[in-house]
Amino acid sequence: MRPNKNGRINSWKWLFLALLACMLGTGLVLFSRVQTKREDLTQLVVPSEEDAKVGSFSTNREQLNDTITQYLKDYQTDSFRYQLYLTSQQIVFEGTYQVLGVDIPLYVYLQPSRLEDGSIALGIEEISAGSLSLPKTEMLTYIQKNYKLPSLVKIDAQAARIEIQLTQLENQLGLYAKANTIDLYNDQIIVDIYRKKQK
Repeated sequence: MRPNKNGRINSWKWLFLALLACMLGTGLVLFSRVQTKREDLTQLVVPSEEDAKVGSFSTNREQLNDTITQYLKDYQTDSFRYQLYLTSQQIVFEGTYQVLGVDIPLYVYLQPSRLEDGSIALGIEEISAGSLSLPKTEMLTYIQKNYKLPSLVKIDAQAARIEIQLTQLENQLGLYAKANTIDLYNDQIIVDIYRKKQK
């Protein structure tokens, strides 16, 4: 530091220069920090090859029976009306069977089980008109031809089996369901909800 004409050092001048240097240094550090890209977090997240599970819901027989009744309203016709409901032991399909123009009550007793892909298999225990047992293959073929069923219901008459393909549910949100637990005796039905993977 050089003294001025009076022989004193001008400290204000040096303080100003030090302040200016600090401001320039801070400005350069801030500028370089603003220009630097952050780490790419998308590289840390490995995209899943599977659909994402978004939740589960639990219901009981009474609630599910109400839901099924409402859902099947769109599938009733003037010629063939039917209902499906759960009991503590099985699922029952009730409809009518026409013989010579006479409506005869038709009962199909089904035993549900969960498949590996989350669909529900309904094994046919018995098909009857009143208390008279009917052949399973012919009656399932009759039901398939005459009743209006949801598209996710697939009937295999030869294997005497019905499959409810919950994964085939169509909606705008890309959601579908998979059966998790089907315990009619303990009144517990749990279904997992999934969102289809974005393509």
